[in-house]
This record gives sequence, structure tokens and C-alpha cells, in this order.
Amino acid sequence: MSHSSLPRPSGVKSDAYPPSNPRSPEYTSTYASSTGLSSSGDHPPPLNLDSVSERVIELSPNNRYAKLNHLLGTGAFKVVHKAIDREEGIEVAWNACPTTKAEFNELSEEIEILKMVRHPNIIQFYDCWYNNTEFVFVTELMTSGTLREYIRRLSIPNVRVVKRWCRQILRGLQYLHSHNPPIIHRDIKCDNIFINGSHGEVKIGDMGTAKMKWGKKYTVIGTPEFMAPEMYDEAGYNESVDIYAFGMALLEMVTGEYPYQECTNPAQIFKKVTQGVKPNCLSRVREKEVLDLINQCIGDEKDRPTAQQILEHPFMAIEPEVLLLEANETKTQLSMQVVFKDMDKLSRLKFEFNAETDTAEQVVSEMIHEQVLSSRYQHLITTEINRILKELQRPMLEDDRHREESRLNRRSASARSQGERDDDMQRTRSDSRPPASYLPDVIPMQREGSRPSSTSSEHSTLTRKPSQNEMDNEMYEQIARKEYADDVLVSELVKDTAEGAGRGVEKGNEWLQRLHNQDIMTIGDLRQLTDPDWDNLGLTVFAARALKNALTGKPSRQNSAAAKPLVRSSSSNGVALSNAAVVPARTDSGSQNPLS
Repeated sequence: MSHSSLPRPSGVKSDAYPPSNPRSPEYTSTYASSTGLSSSGDHPPPLNLDSVSERVIELSPNNRYAKLNHLLGTGAFKVVHKAIDREEGIEVAWNACPTTKAEFNELSEEIEILKMVRHPNIIQFYDCWYNNTEFVFVTELMTSGTLREYIRRLSIPNVRVVKRWCRQILRGLQYLHSHNPPIIHRDIKCDNIFINGSHGEVKIGDMGTAKMKWGKKYTVIGTPEFMAPEMYDEAGYNESVDIYAFGMALLEMVTGEYPYQECTNPAQIFKKVTQGVKPNCLSRVREKEVLDLINQCIGDEKDRPTAQQILEHPFMAIEPEVLLLEANETKTQLSMQVVFKDMDKLSRLKFEFNAETDTAEQVVSEMIHEQVLSSRYQHLITTEINRILKELQRPMLEDDRHREESRLNRRSASARSQGERDDDMQRTRSDSRPPASYLPDVIPMQREGSRPSSTSSEHSTLTRKPSQNEMDNEMYEQIARKEYADDVLVSELVKDTAEGAGRGVEKGNEWLQRLHNQDIMTIGDLRQLTDPDWDNLGLTVFAARALKNALTGKPSRQNSAAAKPLVRSSSSNGVALSNAAVVPARTDSGSQNPLS
């Protein structure tokens, strides 16, 4: 049997499926209903094209699948259109590859493989047939294109998102490799991994290169940058070539660069790979755990881990979240829950916490001792519990601060009242003096170097125009301070922040989209971000600061001074601006300045 691949000839690299421009009209147009098609006949009945942007241009032999004029992608060996499964009412991908009838008949083994594969992390194969000069096969449609395109739009995703993607890819590989005999994909790369960005679902696609492992394989097929060294020689290879390719795909995810980008042609790549020279972008991986995992995957064939072993690697460890379920009025009796997401089954661990007698360290140690929690999560869960306790204390501290501010305001009001009484007395004395025309025309003598004295106690205050930074800070402080639980959708915080900052719904939606692009869906996801993660979100400095302040419930300016007044003194020598009268309204401690 020929080793021709499905859906392209063996040994040929293809970037056929991904559209060259994912924002092109063909990629972003929406599907319009194709009702009115009959369930029989060779041709669809005419449609009213005035109200639709897409139309049916071909039907499958069994009339179930309707090909639309919406082109998703073209390549050297494959053309992909959007299609409709008329029985299920869902959108699918219509893939067409030029081939001969004889070549199609030789693809029976690959077709049987595709029909038997059923896994949530592998693109579903629905049907196939030969149509004149084309081999046509219908597959599941992924709405956000390839992982490589998605990474380019995101720049470099945060580590938590990369972990989530990798776990899904590895589960798909584990499924393929656990078959008897194992199924080898032979072309794992970010171009052949597809994503539904709305909920972060990742699936392995382009299964046309897959082969059953009946002993060692010898066919040279795949993409040079992702091909293991043993695929180039005649010694044969096994399913570990998929692990090597996964390592290179992980390298692309964390660096945003294609492996061996420094090479200008496949011959240079071949030379480096066969000589064991690693790609240059490997030196730009900073995380020790990630670097260790990549080196294991692209190491010697006999030393590479299996997909299951990689899932157990420390880098792939699922990071649990701690949620506060309920608390009594005094915030001392708490009910919390540890949630392990992104597992085959959602795992939850509920526990009680007494804030007066328990400590986070003690409670977590007890859970580990009772073997209900792995020791690898000790530091993470301890930190999460302490974070919740700190957030519970914040409202009480805020109440204390408000009470102190009220007390100081009362003192200030009392001081102002006394000052007003003193001014009234001073004006009374002034009114009792004789008119200025009766005063002697004498200018007091001054010693050389002495300061001129002011003959008037009248002052008028000039307030300087606040800077843009101060106006922004005032706007930050207008944002409503509100407590957000970890399981609350992040859209609620974004909406509150945008409204409080006066940025409007459109700007809030823009912030929300950037968060969703990084797979940040809940407040808990947002709280896990590190400073580098915030930098990679693509938000403006204003937006990032506003969201952080709303998340923590703190104004961005706690010790800021009020606008500083300039006092104009009237004297017989003219008008002078006195810097001595410029004082802040509050001291660093937050109390009122006695000079104000």
C-alpha cells in the first residue's frame, strides 16, 4: 500500500487550512439560514439571495452536507469551505483535496482510522467521498482557527493559558497512542491544533497524516521544524515523534516564534536537527519548569516521556482555586471550597474555617495529613486562604478609616467656625478705624535686609489647575468600591470599572475582549495574574490601573495631596505670590494638616 497521506501527498508540508488573513471578510462573515432546501434531488432549490450573504453551491452525495460559498482557507493541497450539516443544523468544514480515483482507493486505511477516532480533544471526522477529481471529507468546524493564528493575535499568552492548552493536546495524544496498535499523528504543530476561543477548547486536527503503528514506520512525512531526527533516517520511528513535535509546539507557544526561524531553507533545518542542534528560540525560555519539559520532549528518542508522563510533570499540575462559600455576620465562621478545574471531572473539597482560632497553614497541613490534598498544593492553597482572610478584613478596616475621617472632618468644621468668628471680630475692629484719608502719610522705616511687613490681613486664594494625572486619580476614586467573589464573571467588574471611570460601554467591551482573549473569565482568574501577565494583556496603563484598583477595592491615590493653593498677599508694595502659604490638605498619615 502506498504511504500517501490523507489529505495531502506524503512528505509535503502544508499550511492549507489556516486562512492567510483570519480577519478577512471570508473568515469573519456570518452564516445565513439555508432553509428551503429539499432533502432529495441533485441540486438545491433556488434561494432568495437578497437577504443572505452566503449560499449553497454544492451538496454531498447523500444530500446531508451543503457546501457554502464561504471560503475558510486555501493551500497547495487542500481547500476548505464552510458547510452545513442539514440533519443536525450545525456548521461544519468541507475539505477538498485534488487526487485520483486510484489514490483515493489507497486511502482506505487512513479513512478507517479517522472514522474510529472519537475524543473531545480531536477534531471529529464525519464523512468522505470521491467527487470527480477531488477527495472530499467533512469535519468539525473550529470557530477561532488555528492555535498559531490565535497566538499571533494574542502576542504571547500567559503561562496558565499555555498549561490549559497543553493538557488538552496531551489528552488527545494519549488517546491516540493508547490504541492497539498506537496511532501516530506525525504532524503535531500549532498550525494543526485548532481552538474555539469563546471557551478555550483546543483540538488536534489534520489527522490525514496519521498512521497505525504496525512495527516501525519509515515514511518521511511532516513539517521539517517539528520532525524528530529519527524521521529523517532509515531506522524507523514510533509514537515518540509526536512527543518531539509537541515539545516544539510548546516552544512556539511560550516564545511566539517558529522553531528554527533562523534557518532559511529545509536543508539547513535538516542539518541542525540531525546534528542535535537546538533552535535558537530555546534560549529565550525563562521558566525553569517549561525549559526542563521542552528539553525532555526533544531529547533522545529512548528518553522521551509519554503523553501520560508529561501530564504528571510539575509544569502541567492543575492549579486549584479557593472559593469563599459563606461567612457569618462577624466574618469569623467561614465555609470555603478548593476547586480543581480543567480536569476530566471537576473536583471540589469543602472545609470549615474559624478565623479566630485557625490558621491557613494549620488547616492545609491537616488536609495533607488526612490525604485529601496533595502536598504539592500546600503553598498555593495556604496563600489563597490568607488572601481571602485579608479581603474579609478590608471592609472592617475601611469602616475604621471612615469613622476616623468623620471625626477629623468634625474637628476641621469646628476649627473653621472658630476662624470665621475671629474674622468677624477683625472686620469689626477695621470698621471702627478712621478713613484712610485721615491717616498720616508716613511710610514706616525698614532696616536693610529686613522683610517687608504686610499692612493688610486680606488674602484671596488662587487654586492652580490640576494636572491630567490628578484628574485621572480623581476619576479612579469615583469607581465604586465593591467586593467581588472569585466565581463572579469578570464582565461584572469590567462594567463597574468602565462606568465609574466614565469610559462608556464600548471601551468596557474592549477591555473585556482583551481579558477573554487570555482566557480570563472569572474574578478568580484575574486575581491569579502576576505583574508580567498584566503587562501582556494589551491594556492601556489607565485601564490596567483602574481594573486593579476595582479588584482590590482601593483607590489608586491614598496619600495624594489636594490641589495646592497659591495665596496672593496685598501690600503697599504691590501683589506678591507667597509660597509660604502653600500647604497640603492632608499629611502623609491621612489626618488633616493643622495649617490648612
